[in-house]
Amino acid sequence: MKYYLEERIGNPALFTGRQKELDFFLTWIDEIKQRKSKSTAILARRKMGKTALIERLFNITFHKNDGVIPFYYEIREETVDVVDFCLDFFLTFIYQYMAFKSRKREYLGQTPDTNFDKVKETVVKEGLDYLIDMIEKVEYTSKQGHGWILWNIVREAPKNLAASRDEFIVQMIDEFQFMNALVYRDKTMTRVFSDMAGGYLSAAESKVAPLLVTGSWVGWLLNDLMMLLPGRFRFKFLRDMPEEEAVEMTFKYSRFFDVSVTEETAYLIAQLSEGSPFYISAIIRSTYEDKDLTTVDGLADTLEFETLRTEGEIKSTWMEYVSTAFHRVNDRQAKNIVLYLSKNKNREVTRRELLEKLELEYTDAELEKKLKALVRADIIEQGASNFRYRGVQDNIFGKVFRGVYQEEIEAFESEQIRKEYLEAFEELKKKYRSLLGKFSYQKGYFAEYLILDQLLYHARSKNVLLKEMTCNLPADFKFCEYRRVWSYRYAPGFAEGFSVDIFAPAQSSAEYSIVGEVKSRDRKAFSKAEAQSFEKKLERMVTIEKLDRVVGFIFSRSGLSAEAEEYCRKRGISYSADERWLDI
Repeated sequence: MKYYLEERIGNPALFTGRQKELDFFLTWIDEIKQRKSKSTAILARRKMGKTALIERLFNITFHKNDGVIPFYYEIREETVDVVDFCLDFFLTFIYQYMAFKSRKREYLGQTPDTNFDKVKETVVKEGLDYLIDMIEKVEYTSKQGHGWILWNIVREAPKNLAASRDEFIVQMIDEFQFMNALVYRDKTMTRVFSDMAGGYLSAAESKVAPLLVTGSWVGWLLNDLMMLLPGRFRFKFLRDMPEEEAVEMTFKYSRFFDVSVTEETAYLIAQLSEGSPFYISAIIRSTYEDKDLTTVDGLADTLEFETLRTEGEIKSTWMEYVSTAFHRVNDRQAKNIVLYLSKNKNREVTRRELLEKLELEYTDAELEKKLKALVRADIIEQGASNFRYRGVQDNIFGKVFRGVYQEEIEAFESEQIRKEYLEAFEELKKKYRSLLGKFSYQKGYFAEYLILDQLLYHARSKNVLLKEMTCNLPADFKFCEYRRVWSYRYAPGFAEGFSVDIFAPAQSSAEYSIVGEVKSRDRKAFSKAEAQSFEKKLERMVTIEKLDRVVGFIFSRSGLSAEAEEYCRKRGISYSADERWLDI
């Protein structure tokens, strides 16, 4: 797939998992053409992958070019007056619209040019003359300085254009909550446009240009949407990744950033992070000088650094939320409340319990007001009713918070945090060993990732051994240096999409690339039907990636059935069940 919009994740291959969310929103975008989709808000704290998801949705939709025009706009965390904001919003839309219509990627990378003569000249050059009236209307209104009128025009522009042209547009607005807080009514920058988002009351109901908005301050955005835009949005919370995606991300980031992990420590990272992409990335990319993620002690040291040290990315990110909360509710009792809820995060706590257990000097109404402020700042969560609250459902936040504030409330020793990590690791290691026990093997629960590492780091130096362990290789085959080694997914969320476990394109066209399938199950042999299915994917890979020399490779820990082996021999597919493939 071609990536038109530059994604902030960096290398597109780093995008991991989120298959359930991708499928949901790609279907949602496709259903815009049937006028079925309702405006939706994606909610999650910072660094959970919202921007990565929405940028990938933009690129897939743009690439697919199937009747829905994507528009992406990020509301930056900076103050701006309404006229400048409106011009940036509108011209970003115009340039992205031109990029889609012309299929010219260069329009996406441009900073919107406020030289309207140049904008109109470009529009005419691309044969989009019908945009001129809209552009001239915005040009005239901006010069008059009528901020509210200008906002009405540019806000409605995507909807009105879609309706007039019988087209469909998806409006993706990132960090929507900043609209009401950082845009000012005029250039004196004295009055915030605090109800600006409320202008979407009608536009958010559009079925030809629905909105897909995101917010990193969940409580804040929820409050704005419910107060200013009641009933206009559905909410979609971006949860932690499932175990298989968390493990995939751990190994993928380990390979990409050249940070070694073992099968055991990868499992511990995925489990202790509870599937948080932020925590996995922060651990792998930690700046801790003595970082060693191949041992339990080394992992504990790294987590202690990330949790308790100012340089730790985990701590610094959480402190943004905490600082915002205590800017609004700045007293010791509020800190005590957060600490109490963190310690009891596995259950909901009533206001009555907080008043009694903590002997708070608040009335119930005062306590409710403070709790709402803490919810809005995302350092506690609302329970099942307005009377109930709970701590952040996260093992690591509590440790960060205690490291900063517990000492001023009660006795605290930082060594306790390390002890808790080690205790957690011991429990997780027991679970990990029980999983390995199901296979009666010492290795292989994550066989796919071990083989990816084998190919990436050791294949050339172990060429003779690996060839000995693998059946049905071409006579002139040699393991070589590969440009990349990763799990490959084609057009995720599309009906024709597919994935393969291994794709290792060779550095040289004279060498063989590898496309592979890995089965780690303990009993069922790889069947002939599975071999036939893999061959179809192999054929598609050859076509899509334009591979000249390629070997299809199947690794099955339970071997292949006799029929599957015969089929592979006839069809030139190599295969192995040798456990030494997992020894790295």
